[in-house]
Order: sequence, then structure tokens, then C-alpha cells
Amino acid sequence: MKTKQSLPYLNTISSILITLLINLILMCLINWQKPFTLRDVLIDGLICGVLTSAINVFLVNYFLKKRQFNQTFAENLPHSRLMMMLPKNPYLFASLCALFFGFLTPLLNGLIFNFYDFMVLNFYQMLVLKLLYTTFLSAKILEIAVFRFLQPDVISKFTNLTTDPEATAVIKIPIPHIAYFQELYNSWITDFGTNMAIGLLLGGTIITDTDYVMIAPTLLNGMIVSGPISGIIITFMVIPPIANNILAGIQNGAVPAFEKPIPWLKHLPSKPWLLALALCFPIILLTTGVYSLILSFFNFQSLNFFQFFFIRTAYTAVLVKGLVWLILLRYRQPE
Repeated sequence: MKTKQSLPYLNTISSILITLLINLILMCLINWQKPFTLRDVLIDGLICGVLTSAINVFLVNYFLKKRQFNQTFAENLPHSRLMMMLPKNPYLFASLCALFFGFLTPLLNGLIFNFYDFMVLNFYQMLVLKLLYTTFLSAKILEIAVFRFLQPDVISKFTNLTTDPEATAVIKIPIPHIAYFQELYNSWITDFGTNMAIGLLLGGTIITDTDYVMIAPTLLNGMIVSGPISGIIITFMVIPPIANNILAGIQNGAVPAFEKPIPWLKHLPSKPWLLALALCFPIILLTTGVYSLILSFFNFQSLNFFQFFFIRTAYTAVLVKGLVWLILLRYRQPE
């Protein structure tokens, strides 16, 4: 019987939650109600990078050791010469990750702190910021650790391990390829150009008498306009192409249908553009609410185009994952 294996062969959500809990408890114990200057943010990033690396590498090693014995794995697990050059000893690999992310995390924290012109963050602002970046950091380190420990030079030491030639594996390879950066660049340029064009129509992009182009900042008190515009752009740029791709997978049999329907999903349209129209208003409300909450929480009265652009990009990335999940559920209904 054909089986499907899905990396990372461990409960990623529980691993991230364990990492978050330890990091946040430590932060509360050391810095309870303390304001965070740039120096404090850098130190916190260093601690988080080292601690998250150690926790995640050892969690992956523990779960894989526990599950690899007497289990059938797919034969098509990816091989990477680059990854096999890294230490296979979990202690050495954890140390290497701690060194790398112990440098990278405070560097990124410092860039964010200066880019958004923070002078100081209160404890709760830092707590939310740490919750966000620790989640992304943990997810990435888990992917890297799993990818390393599933290489042949590590798996081969498990004598009880068997492989199933008919099994397939859905591989999450953490090393980005050039195509990934091209796609990211294209999406940024598309988003940038779309917002410039809409700003030109609605007055946010201004051409001066001397032919200079000026982009008005995003204002907290103007979010009632900026939020819906962003929500409409996200809806019609994201939902139709995702829906068409999933429909193609349904039609060629790559995506199986559910045996039992989910009652509340049957009210959503099946045609991509009608589905986009049905989800447009909820997305507008959600987008406006999230943007207003972020700006209010971090005391931003106004943000320049690029400051708001990166917030919008991060929010869109998270929203798209949720939309993919929702659309996939809709199109896997029996009808």
C-alpha cells in the first residue's frame, strides 16, 4: 500500500511552542517591565538566537531518534552535499547554529529597531516583537535541523530503519534557490507598482510641478482608507491564482477530495472570481483591523512608504498561508 510521509517527521507546532515558552519565560524573568533600548534589543536577540538554536536542534534530534527506529521512510528523501558538510553530531551542529543565529538575530533586530526609528520599546511591545521573530526563527531552524539529520550519513546509523520504494515524501528544503529570490523580487515589484498606481489615482502618489514623484506617508488616522485599499489588492491578486492552481490539482487527481463535506464551506462559491468577491469584505475588515492595531500598539502615527511596505509584506505572507488552507478545504469538498 502506498504511504505518504511528510517532513519534518515531528510535531513542528509543539516544538515551536516549547521554544516560545522557554524564550518568553526567560525574558520575563530577566527583563520584567523593563524598557528596551537598542543595546537591550541586541542582547535579547543574541540570547534568543543561541537558545532557540540549542532547543530546536535537540528537539529534532530527540524526535527523530525516537521515531526513526522501526519506521518506514520514503526513499526519495533529498540529498544535499552542502548539508552533509555540516556536523552530524547534534552538539556540534547545535553549536554551529547557535554561532550563526546568535550573530544573525541581533543584527536583524538592530536593523528593524533603527529602520522604524524606535528610541525605546516598552516591555509589552518587545514581548510581542519577540513572539513574532522567535516563531519565524524557530520554524526556520527546525527545517534546517530536520534537513540535516535526514541526510544519508545520519540516517544510515539507524540499523532498524527500512525504506519503502513506493512511499513518497513532501520535502521542505530550507535552502532557498535563485528562483525563490526571483519570485520574491517579482512579488515586491508587483506590489510596489500596484500601490504606486493606486496612489496616483487616489492622491497618495503626487507628481510635483517640477516633475518629482512624492509618496504620502501612511497615517494611523487614515487607515480607514489605506486598509480597504490594501485588502482589495490582496484579495484579487492572491485568491484567483491560488484557486486556479488548486482547481488544476483537483482536476488532475493530485489533490484528493474529502469523503465527508464540511457544512459551513458549502456556502462559499466554487468559481475563483466569485470566491474572491465573497472573501473580499472579510479580508478588508481583517486587514484594516490588523494594520490599525499594529500602528496603535507600536505608537506609529505615520510610516513612510517602505516602513509600511514591509509590515504589509509580512502580514500578506501570513494571510496567504491562511487563504491557501481555506481555499484548499473549499475545493476538497465532495461536490
